[in-house]
Amino acid sequence: MLQEGAYPDPYLELLRVGVEHQDVAEGVVVTLAVDGVLVTGTLIPTVVWEDLYFRQVAEADYYGMRKVVREVLGHLDQAVEDGRRRRVSDPRFLHLKDVTVRSGRTARRLPVWRGPVAAVSGWSLGEPDER
Repeated sequence: MLQEGAYPDPYLELLRVGVEHQDVAEGVVVTLAVDGVLVTGTLIPTVVWEDLYFRQVAEADYYGMRKVVREVLGHLDQAVEDGRRRRVSDPRFLHLKDVTVRSGRTARRLPVWRGPVAAVSGWSLGEPDER
């Protein structure tokens, strides 16, 4: 659910919902204005972001989390197989991969990004040119 009183941009919401159904939309690149910076990347479904996130944490072994992540993934996969849990999207968040965050003249690359829809103050399809 979105925050009380918050209404998502219906056109951005259309893209978010579209990528959650991979057969509908794929490879949609967006640029988001979030807290004064531009965030550009390819929209991805929650389950793809979740898999990339868990893999990233496990590979880097942040704070000894590799074992915990493996156990969590094992439980999640087993729950899905048993029909107890369905991996569902959370409409409060957008998920991107192959991300560039631009602030002024500085640009940084990130493999994945998750941000609240409510923080997006503007957006556009595509990415800005480098001029």
